[in-house]
Amino acid sequence: MSPSFLREPLLHFLLLGGLLFGLDYWLTPTAALEQTIVLEPETLNALAGNFTQARGRTPTQEELSELAVRWLTDEVLVREARELKLAQGDDVIRNRLASQMRSVVQHQNPLGEPSRDELERFFQAHQNNYDIPAHYDLEQRFVVGGVSEAELLAAQWREQIVPAQWPQATTSLRHRPASNIVAIYGELASDALLREPYHWQAVATQRGAQVARVTRVYPAQSAEFEAVRPRVARDWRLAEQQRRIAAEVARMAQGYRISVPPEVPQTVVDAIAHAVKSEDAR
Repeated sequence: MSPSFLREPLLHFLLLGGLLFGLDYWLTPTAALEQTIVLEPETLNALAGNFTQARGRTPTQEELSELAVRWLTDEVLVREARELKLAQGDDVIRNRLASQMRSVVQHQNPLGEPSRDELERFFQAHQNNYDIPAHYDLEQRFVVGGVSEAELLAAQWREQIVPAQWPQATTSLRHRPASNIVAIYGELASDALLREPYHWQAVATQRGAQVARVTRVYPAQSAEFEAVRPRVARDWRLAEQQRRIAAEVARMAQGYRISVPPEVPQTVVDAIAHAVKSEDAR
């Protein structure tokens, strides 16, 4: 899988050739403004604000870079959609125009049926998406007295000493992957729970102190191609559609100059420069 924010083929092949026009713009700033796309700091701030409102936190630099590249993709598609008069007389929202243009590109490049070899290569390249990771059953009990009380109770139970005031209410968690356990208990507590299954541990969560333990371990399983072939075929079609759209966007982008003011963070500039590299250079 590709690292960091460049996980989708649409981002991998975005705006092929745009870098040449961007460099040309920097060297020749008198170029026609109507063919220039400028990523203003205000636009970047608005993208970050929308992300914060939706997610409840500020975006990381990688996420901000992804937002910027996505905005640039949509801006190219919007302008091409307007050229085709897809929204004549109606200045609709950008993402609707971009979506319309994606549909046009997709219908211009219909997919055929993939061969078995194509699917097997795709499966091998993305096998960790189909493998079943290890997962676990757990049980937990809330403790009124806080973490210190939870530590005492966990220690007593590990020594098979029945506490005088053992919490009665037990909550069971079934078939939870390690990532979900980390989300519930945090890195340190999860490490202890998974390192010593079947032993009670004192844990602190947002809902309060608990004692918890893993009660069953389901080992990881490698996927077999034939068992997941329908899913692989579906994923291949989606990835191939995105790749073809990205290639067409790259062709379209050659008609624009991409301008990034110096106020824009360098990580965003680097992300765009990476996104517009040609396929042959990767």
